[in-house]
Amino acid sequence: MTRVLSELDFLTDPFEWSLDRYHSAIEAGVLTEYDAVELIHGQLVKKMPISEDHAGTVEELADFFRDLFGKNYRYRSENPVPVLPKSEPEPDFVIAKRKTGKKTHPTPEEIYLIVEVANSTLQYDRKVKGPIYAGAGIPEYWIINLKARKIEVHLSPVREDSIFDSVTSYGESETFKSPFAGQVVVKDLLPKGDKED
Repeated sequence: MTRVLSELDFLTDPFEWSLDRYHSAIEAGVLTEYDAVELIHGQLVKKMPISEDHAGTVEELADFFRDLFGKNYRYRSENPVPVLPKSEPEPDFVIAKRKTGKKTHPTPEEIYLIVEVANSTLQYDRKVKGPIYAGAGIPEYWIINLKARKIEVHLSPVREDSIFDSVTSYGESETFKSPFAGQVVVKDLLPKGDKED
């Protein structure tokens, strides 16, 4: 049976950006740093504003890892990572291989750990960004859940299924062993006091 397309059918087929076109738009000044967007599955997605607790947690992460590893790695906050052909998210925190020469965005093979700090974005970080990071083979992904005061640790990515085979949640009174960072005390990375994001 043949179906005639109506004008409305085209509304369900959104325009997709390739990574090259996205980069070209940035280089040409079509998209600027004032356009708070990131490329997710070929779509421009608006980023959420950053609250005080969110920003403070990202700073705690930077201090924690610099104290732990010094200058052995690259530490990036809110910077792009081209992880899939049509996705270039800007995670809250990334630890990547340190390299000499021009500082280009790290590739998935150069990334050891990605961290997202979440409150209102929790489901998005779990259901959209998590599969992207798993599909790219990121070995370790944390979600710092500010509302529940927990850290979710996602390990063992299964690239073909875009899932992490191991997901464990740790409360603020707990300690966990990270394959990359070693022993981590959850409360040390959470905002102090009872203020929310």
